[in-house]
Amino acid sequence: MQLEASRISVRGPHAPMLDTTSVGVADHQVVLLAGYPGPGHIAAALGLSGRLRPDTGRVRLDGATDAALLRRRVAVVDAPGITEPDDALPVQTVIGEELAIAGRKAGRKAVLEWLDDHDATQHAGKRFEHLPVAERTELLAELTVTRPDVQAVILTMPDRHGGDPQEWYALGRRLASRGYGVIITCADASARLLGVPAAQLGSVDQPEPIQVAPVAPVKPMTAIDEELKA
Repeated sequence: MQLEASRISVRGPHAPMLDTTSVGVADHQVVLLAGYPGPGHIAAALGLSGRLRPDTGRVRLDGATDAALLRRRVAVVDAPGITEPDDALPVQTVIGEELAIAGRKAGRKAVLEWLDDHDATQHAGKRFEHLPVAERTELLAELTVTRPDVQAVILTMPDRHGGDPQEWYALGRRLASRGYGVIITCADASARLLGVPAAQLGSVDQPEPIQVAPVAPVKPMTAIDEELKA
């Protein structure tokens, strides 16, 4: 998978929302896309995912400029006012809604099983806004990748919730190790704290994405036994 935005920009009613930006990501890669907190982050996420048509430039997925394909393959996680959940809802309700969107079982039993699989059963009855920051971002990302067609994930301004940038950056790397292309939009200050070369909103000359090694497959016990015998 190769997702590439070439010189995209978005005009707003009174000022540019997104200045001319080029950025790309492929399987097993992470890109930090940094810039001043504001509408540029959302415009970039929506443009990259086919949910907003840029005023200039184009976005390609594996060479195709099909907006419907982008919407199906590129997921936007926790974008303010767009894909973020209602903070007043219980966690289990948000989980059920997201599982239903993914076409999976979404009854109470299925929701509790999903939470148990992700070591989050203790959060089931909490209001979503009371989730710890790291758990919020991770649960939303994991719910997003339950959708069978998703190949690229855009984590949208996870640093706006506070917390340690290392936590959501580690999440991005874990997703990339599983084969997803991951773009994380964040403030410049977060990128500096991470010490990772960051692409910039409003720039077309960008650093290379961070390549992440595939997660090693777990060997069955029979194979381990045979190695020990040898």
